Amino acid sequence: MNFESMNLLSQKVEGVLGTVRALREENAKLKQLLEGAKAQAEDQKNLLESANAKIADIEAALNARANQAAAQDEALNEKTNAIDSLNGQINEKNSIIDTLNAQIAEKNGIIDALNGQITEKDNAINSKNEQVNEKNGIIDSLNGQINEKNGIIDALNGQVNEKNGIIDALNGQVSEKNNIIDALNGQVAEKNNIIDDLNGQMSEKNNIIDCLNGQVAEKNDIIDNLKGQVQNQANEISEAQSKFQQLLSTIENELGTEININEPAAEQTEAPAEQPAQEQHQEENPDLFASNGGSQPGFFG
Repeated sequence: MNFESMNLLSQKVEGVLGTVRALREENAKLKQLLEGAKAQAEDQKNLLESANAKIADIEAALNARANQAAAQDEALNEKTNAIDSLNGQINEKNSIIDTLNAQIAEKNGIIDALNGQITEKDNAINSKNEQVNEKNGIIDSLNGQINEKNGIIDALNGQVNEKNGIIDALNGQVSEKNNIIDALNGQVAEKNNIIDDLNGQMSEKNNIIDCLNGQVAEKNDIIDNLKGQVQNQANEISEAQSKFQQLLSTIENELGTEININEPAAEQTEAPAEQPAQEQHQEENPDLFASNGGSQPGFFG
């Protein structure tokens, strides 16, 4: 083999060695890029798992808020029913008070009638007293005649006895009327006691009504407070949903793919037992190597 052939062969070997060195460098770069892509894929997988966990937490928080709002609605309905019951009791007490007022008016009529009877009896007693005084004048006149007329003493004594009997009868009638008046006075006093007792009951009912009005005002304040809490929670839920949508959009932009939040998190991250983790990861993220034409083997296989 001459020198030129040796030189040509040496140049060809140098060319092959240069190609091999270039291929090795390119292979090293591709391996480095593959390692970087794997690391990036692992980071994206961790980010997706973290996002799924955050989504689950947000969904749990939303469910808890919804349950709390439902419980508060139930409590609000319960307070409304309690207020309706109190209003029914107030109406019932008003009916009782109206009945008592009617009874008081009726008793006033009875008392007025009794006062009229008492007045009538007083007039009758005064009339009897006038008759008694008149009879006393007659007796005095008879006594004068008895002193003047000794001859007619026996006759006058008979008349006196008769008049005494009349006077005793009149006194009996006066005593009877006095007893009637005492009885009527007792009835009037009893009615006054009843009226005082009814007035006391009315005062007590008024106090109960004032207390119930205070309770109703307190319940209205509680209802207003509950309505404010429900509105605040609704605002918090709306804000949480908005933050969730922003987070979801950010994750989708980072991953370059749309996330279906209706699928369970386990279906997005859990791989079948017989499938290697790397193959599963490549199936879940088919676009990770899209710029290089998909996942490729190394330069030397």
